[in-house]
Amino acid sequence: MGKTPMRGEGGLEGKALQTIKRHRMLSPGDRVVVSVSGGADSVALLLFLSGLSGKIPLDLHVFHLDHMLRGPQSAGDAEFTGSLADELGLPARLEAVDVPDVTRDWDRSPEDAARMVRIGRLLDYAREVEADRVAAGHTADDQVETFLMRVVQGAGITGLGGIPPVSGLTVRPLIDVWRWEVEEYCSRMNVVPRQDSSNLDRRYLRNRVRLDLIPYLVGEYGPGVKDVILREVEALGVDREFIGRQVEEAFDRTADVREGEARIEIEALTALPASLGRGVVREAWARLMPLESNLSWRHVADILEKVVGGATGARLDLPRRAEVEREYGHLVLRTAGGRESGGESGEDDAVQSVPVPGKVQLTGAGMTLEASFVDAGEVKLDEGPLVEFVRADLVFPLTVRAPRPGERFHPLGSPGSRKVSDFLIDRKVPRRMRRKCRLVLSGGEVVWVAGYRLDERFRLRPTDSMAVRLILDRDREYDGSG
Repeated sequence: MGKTPMRGEGGLEGKALQTIKRHRMLSPGDRVVVSVSGGADSVALLLFLSGLSGKIPLDLHVFHLDHMLRGPQSAGDAEFTGSLADELGLPARLEAVDVPDVTRDWDRSPEDAARMVRIGRLLDYAREVEADRVAAGHTADDQVETFLMRVVQGAGITGLGGIPPVSGLTVRPLIDVWRWEVEEYCSRMNVVPRQDSSNLDRRYLRNRVRLDLIPYLVGEYGPGVKDVILREVEALGVDREFIGRQVEEAFDRTADVREGEARIEIEALTALPASLGRGVVREAWARLMPLESNLSWRHVADILEKVVGGATGARLDLPRRAEVEREYGHLVLRTAGGRESGGESGEDDAVQSVPVPGKVQLTGAGMTLEASFVDAGEVKLDEGPLVEFVRADLVFPLTVRAPRPGERFHPLGSPGSRKVSDFLIDRKVPRRMRRKCRLVLSGGEVVWVAGYRLDERFRLRPTDSMAVRLILDRDREYDGSG
């Protein structure tokens, strides 16, 4: 491109070394897995790191994944990467995954699916070799492209802050280096990187930004426009880091994540400044979906307006088959894997027998039910909602299943029968817990809405000498009250 790379503070080596020092990316003796695709960026990164032995001795390992998307081309990338690692005397893990086959049901573009698979395999390898760091070859051009993509797609400061120089184990020593400097460095090192033909495919937004939008901006406003955008990204990155700390603190006060769900206290969420409130919602998404891109501004706005501002049961579908729902005092973001099926909807209609005495694991409910005969003298009526005593003259075997639509029972202490679903709603049992609810039945009649209320018809009588004791053992997610 007619430019001569400078030494010292300029050029790839000087810039990358300054970036490493400024962000404390690497320490002498670190074991570093370098992700190498065979393209110019990652090849330059590997060459640079391997040449740091005089300044920062590192234990380098090379990782390459053939996605099998481009036939002989991608196989050639793997061969090239392996040969380069051999020339540098470095251990290399070369893997191949038939991404189209493995991700057939993922509902993603081939490139997005390939990225997910690559990151997963890369981190697996890093854990296997007990790496201190993973190095990726993102450059200043990637920063500019990512910023413009997120402007087009819609993103808050979290997204517009760009690609962080350090995130978790991953470090990006070339994040301040322009692509022309990368290409000149490879040329100076007498290495010809591989070319990825998919980078010319304008079906993908990043390629359209790189091939069309950026050249247009440079043509209209001069080559300095990229430097201006990069400075803005860096400034937003500093702001993002500060606000990010505030968001994490707010999230820890207001929310909890476990088993595919993030639960946020709505009262605490709405008391936050608007910026932090939006940040907490984005943080919930990021913790649930750490490998996904940021949740868009439009999705965040819809969540706050239509779900937080809606009634209990208000819900929205989110990308990647996730969903968000208002459950009384909580906003719940749930991944596809975190959803529960069955319950009051009648989707889970499996019927299980309960031996007396005996114990049964309740399918799909995360609970175990134990039943036994006891003398009336052993009955204790204050053992809480997980233990119930009922008449012994039942129709056996007892059965357990999820409530069916419209099903009724006679709650203990109530004047008449009620729908099971109405009873649970009135008790403010969240929908996800209603889906786990199970009924204990005798001869088809509801004996116990397990963990919530006995049926009046099966309460113990003063003349009963025997009772059936029912004990529900459930995980902490299923948290009812008697």
